Amino acid sequence: MTVTHPFDDLINFLAHLAPEQVLAFKPSEATIQRVQWLLEREKEGLISSEEREELDQYLLQEDLMVIAKARARLQLSRS
Repeated sequence: MTVTHPFDDLINFLAHLAPEQVLAFKPSEATIQRVQWLLEREKEGLISSEEREELDQYLLQEDLMVIAKARARLQLSRS
C-alpha cells in the first residue's frame, strides 16, 4: 500500500493544471498582514482558540502551496 498525503490529489491537480500559475501564486497583502498579526498574537501568548485555528489554516495553505510549487517545478523540468 502506498502512503499518500491527504491533499495529494489536490496538490497534483493544481501543479498539473497550470504549473506556471502555481509557481506565480503569492498570497494577497491582506493575507500576509493577517498572518503576521496572528503570529505576533501567538508569540505574545494572546492568541484565542479561534485565531489559533485560523492561523493553522493559513499555515496548512502555505504547506500545500510549497508542495504544489515543488511538483509544478518538477513537471516543468520534465517538459
